[in-house]
Amino acid sequence: MDIVDQHFAAENAHDVAATLATYTDDIVWDDVTHPLSPVHGKEAVGAVYSDIIAAIPDVKFVSTRRFSSEDGSWVVDVSDVTGHVEGEWAGIAGGGALVELRILHLFQLRDGLIAYENTWFDSAAVVRQVEAWRTRQGGT
Repeated sequence: MDIVDQHFAAENAHDVAATLATYTDDIVWDDVTHPLSPVHGKEAVGAVYSDIIAAIPDVKFVSTRRFSSEDGSWVVDVSDVTGHVEGEWAGIAGGGALVELRILHLFQLRDGLIAYENTWFDSAAVVRQVEAWRTRQGGT
């Protein structure tokens, strides 16, 4: 199994330590929606992952497309993501709303590990889904 597969398997298992094991020590984690990004180093990234798992305890990634550079040092992955947002994520408190979205990852690999991760998704889609869920629940 390649390192990107290992990475997503660890994320889907909600295993922060196993996720961090897929990174170089000097990892740069850059989620364009996250207010702290870019985040540097395993310790800081681990704290972010812990917060994400707390906010979306059943988060699941399913890769739908993957491309890599000829030399294998760059990987682009498109995944479908689902999960119930129990806490705050993408700028909104979810209250238990189910969200489904597509997410784009750009990984730079070095020495068999992920040295850089850049993540893109439509955070407005998360807000729309949470607000629609609230309306269905009779809330505001």
